[in-house]
Amino acid sequence: MNNSLLYRPELAGQLVSRKGNQLLRLIRAAQPITRTEIAERLSIDKSTVTENVKPLISRGLLRQDIIDGKERRRRVLSFTPENGYFIGVNLGVRRSQVGVTTLGSEISDESDFETPSKPETALRLARKRIDEIIHSRSGRLPTLIGVSVPGMVDAERQKLIFAPHLNWRDIEIAEILRPDRNVAVAVENDSTAAAMYEARLKIRDSDDGLMTNFILVRSGTGIGVGLVIGSQVYRGSGSIRGIAGEFGHMTIVAGGKHCVCGNRGCWEQYASAASAASLYLGDRPPARGESKPRFVEIVSKAKVGDVRSRRTLEKIGDYLGIGIANVIMGIGISRVIISGRLVYGWEFIEEPLNAAIERSIIGKIDGWSVEAGEPVGSAIGGALEVAVEEYLSTL
Repeated sequence: MNNSLLYRPELAGQLVSRKGNQLLRLIRAAQPITRTEIAERLSIDKSTVTENVKPLISRGLLRQDIIDGKERRRRVLSFTPENGYFIGVNLGVRRSQVGVTTLGSEISDESDFETPSKPETALRLARKRIDEIIHSRSGRLPTLIGVSVPGMVDAERQKLIFAPHLNWRDIEIAEILRPDRNVAVAVENDSTAAAMYEARLKIRDSDDGLMTNFILVRSGTGIGVGLVIGSQVYRGSGSIRGIAGEFGHMTIVAGGKHCVCGNRGCWEQYASAASAASLYLGDRPPARGESKPRFVEIVSKAKVGDVRSRRTLEKIGDYLGIGIANVIMGIGISRVIISGRLVYGWEFIEEPLNAAIERSIIGKIDGWSVEAGEPVGSAIGGALEVAVEEYLSTL
């Protein structure tokens, strides 16, 4: 394995330059990119960029290429993809995925399987896929493995504390999935992982500056919230580090519907993609011969004019807006991105969502925004970002 790509955990906890972290993220998201473009977007001197990238070029992590522009030839920087690879494992409530990426951002070797109810079975399937990937690379180990899970993780990002929709508790994820003692494994809440993924997309697509602060609301089977503050994800602090963002289980309807977490009236019981079926049926059980509608089916019906389906999606939008207003007020970040299956129904959800926020105190001020993000890509993409971000933090 190339020594330049060795993960050094003793460096992970050290304080590193914020601009340095942003520089690496920017190169990876926007590659190929010139030194001038980096300097302009980070508001630093071009000489500072050169000083920081020079050792990475000499180590073979970054490469320089000359490309022909419209008016002149440009010298651009990008990560060298062939140096090493990263494995991502997304353990989802319904389905799980395993995939591979490089510092060049390509995703390959993606596969998925239905998530078994027993954690040991699910992790055995994921570990089998990891071993197959390593075998296909002649035994060459990955630089790092990132895992995203639908629940709370411990402060060291090694263990799943509780995944309410799977009813998994105290699972040593990293220990079980680690193929070799020299391979580090980082475990992350899936909403935080999705926030990492969305941050890279926004950095890539923006014309100037970096996306420094936003709230990611991921809605599917449940609702999770990822926080990006100062271009970095926020995970909480102290003994509760790793459980920040569990807003899906805040109460928005006192004495409301039962939730898998044991509470009543949780936000995700009214504003997740999974809640659409009960809202559509009006809390009555399906009639004989009637199946419980899936979210995509409700969206499809709404698109051809079915009133009941449209009303269902509008209700979700209303409840989603109520919760988002609470989150904005509690955190003080005004930009929100929605990801997950809910995005498929965005055309029916957006207007009632915005109306709900406008009714709140947040609606009385300017500057807030809610936009649709990725409906599916943040799953395996988020897990892979966990791996790459953990590695980049040590450079």
